[in-house]
Amino acid sequence: MSNVGAVALMLPAALKVSRQSGIPASKIVMPMGFCANMGGNLTLVGSTPLIILNDVMAKWWAANTPSGETFVPLGLFSITPIGIALLAGTLVYFLLIGSRLLPVREGKEKGGVVSARLLDLYGDELGKGTECVVPDDFTEQTLGQLDLRSKYKASALAVASNKDQTKITAPVSTTPVGPGDVVVLVCRSDTLERIVQDLGWQPRDTFKTFAAESAPEKVGVVEAIVSSRSSLNGHSMKNLRLRRSYSINPLAIMRGSKIYVQKLLDLPLKPGDALLLHGEWDSFRTLQDKTDLIYTENLRGEEIREGKASLALAALAAFLILALGTNLALSVAGLVSLLILVLGRVLHIDEVYKAVEWKTIFLVAGLIPLGVAFEKTGAADYIALNVLQQLDGLTTMLLYLVLAVLTSFFAMFVSNVGTTVLLVPLAMNLAHQIGADPKIAGMVVAIASINTFILPTHQVNALIMQPGGYKTSDYMRVGSGLMVLFLLIFMSMLYLFY
Repeated sequence: MSNVGAVALMLPAALKVSRQSGIPASKIVMPMGFCANMGGNLTLVGSTPLIILNDVMAKWWAANTPSGETFVPLGLFSITPIGIALLAGTLVYFLLIGSRLLPVREGKEKGGVVSARLLDLYGDELGKGTECVVPDDFTEQTLGQLDLRSKYKASALAVASNKDQTKITAPVSTTPVGPGDVVVLVCRSDTLERIVQDLGWQPRDTFKTFAAESAPEKVGVVEAIVSSRSSLNGHSMKNLRLRRSYSINPLAIMRGSKIYVQKLLDLPLKPGDALLLHGEWDSFRTLQDKTDLIYTENLRGEEIREGKASLALAALAAFLILALGTNLALSVAGLVSLLILVLGRVLHIDEVYKAVEWKTIFLVAGLIPLGVAFEKTGAADYIALNVLQQLDGLTTMLLYLVLAVLTSFFAMFVSNVGTTVLLVPLAMNLAHQIGADPKIAGMVVAIASINTFILPTHQVNALIMQPGGYKTSDYMRVGSGLMVLFLLIFMSMLYLFY
């Protein structure tokens, strides 16, 4: 998996660890992101520059054909020793030094049940989610008997009993609440104070019992609109049976400028009504398939298709077999694996289109001809000769160091893909001039293009900036030492293995 995809996959898990452990997200997200970036050097498919590396080198080889040799592309695991060393070095760096430099700051990704947008719209009337502990001297009652909506305009979203062993995420009026239970409420702060005074329930500062169940990547609150042609018109919430059929909690109905929180079940729906619903993202997708409600924003979270796991593994196995056991290009092997995923309905073709980084595709499409132009016009040779004249007695290792430093500098201001496409032909020209291996020189550029840890310009750095609550100064403080360590480890591995 590419380093960007790995970060996108692991980011929700890292934020969940932060919420459950109480460790600030800023202490977790950056190490995870930087290690994913380093892990992209374990194989030739770990980052976009490495994926396109063989194709870029093959074009240079066809134009120059050094010593009349046939171009042999790098193998899938040809850079693995370097990747292992860089990843191990990054882990040690964060354990010993980086952890002391990381800021203590909360990110902008918050847990809870109501998003910031909906809090702005409904917060004055609805409030926010809070986990409350029922005291030991409380007399057991059902939610219907408590009548929280009518008395306090509060909604019970979940109930945990039997020392948190039994959890109900869509409680109904007959759900009992007894001593020691934990109840998740959505209500205003002044209403919560009344509940504390009248019932003795004790609110918690953070979610503990329902930390996993309230994670933003799993559950949330959506606003659903009843259209003028909806079959729901004239029907009540009671007819929809949202709790029993979909495990979805209705929180409020907004009609015009008025918000209804009490007696929702018997209120007939009308065109233009806005329903505020709480539940799992998968439940909202199921509800959308079976009704004609219109959501005002995209549903979050990923649809889990556990039944397709075997096909996904088969596609991965096919890719590895074709990449390692045949002479097919990595791009062709990847396309075969993609066909397995599409034909096996692991992914819909629309999801495939959305997953493609089209900006990168068009960037490469524009830069490859530019690289060819460098070759055809002699610009690459001109730059190579000028570098050689400036560096008398240029050795192979010194060349690799110069290339790594230049690439690291350019990649901070130009995309790593653009840097790779432009500098690989130049690097191969320089290597050819001094009798070094042009393929190793091209590999140095592709690997060094991720060494941009002091600025949030790399895709991974930009992806973790908001969830971790980082500033540019945080990247400079933590990343400067890592960039130096990167060069030291990289040069050592090139000397020992290449």
